[in-house]
Amino acid sequence: MRTLLMVAPLLALALPAHAQTTDSQVWTTVEASTRLDDGLKLTLEAVGRFGDDAGGLYEAEFGGWLGFDVGGGVTISTGYVRVPGYAHGALSKMEDRPRQQISFPLGRIGGGTLSGRVRLEERLRRDGDDIGLRLRPQIKYALPLSAGSKTALVLSHESFIQVNDTDWGQTSGYARMRNAIGIKTPINKQIAVEAGYLNQYDFGMHGARDKMAHVATVSLSLGF
Repeated sequence: MRTLLMVAPLLALALPAHAQTTDSQVWTTVEASTRLDDGLKLTLEAVGRFGDDAGGLYEAEFGGWLGFDVGGGVTISTGYVRVPGYAHGALSKMEDRPRQQISFPLGRIGGGTLSGRVRLEERLRRDGDDIGLRLRPQIKYALPLSAGSKTALVLSHESFIQVNDTDWGQTSGYARMRNAIGIKTPINKQIAVEAGYLNQYDFGMHGARDKMAHVATVSLSLGF
């Protein structure tokens, strides 16, 4: 707990000083993975996101990916996600996202493990013809709460960089960042749970107001 209290102010320093609009949200994630062969892993994921402004569920994600362990802790993955969006109970958009990513270790610092990930998404929408390209680099730090403990404090930062403009509304530039803090602990050999807080900041484009979301997160990971 002392470590959590020390790190939380540092995480807050990475956020903009003032948000134009705010929303309170809850995000839930269930992830299941299994090894198909040496160095090959299949992961399936379902996400539900709920917010006050949308009156409940506003976005879901359903998809999966294959990860290839190429050695040295480096994994190359490819996959697909379908993302329906909702507003006050009604379907408002549908987005398909093929994606590719590489994840890699960055070493040990202060008793914890630092890792990185770079994801490229191709965003396809039914209300336009263009494909939106988006880069999502992430850095994550996991620190065991005590020597030999499998329960860890997890800190992460993720940036969203939109590569191009599209006819359905994507604008190129630095669009969003997410800063998160949480606790991850195993329940048994196959199940782990992580809960925490995430701050999402969307930068307004073309004079639009910036948006900030305060998010309570909970995720369940299953391994088979």
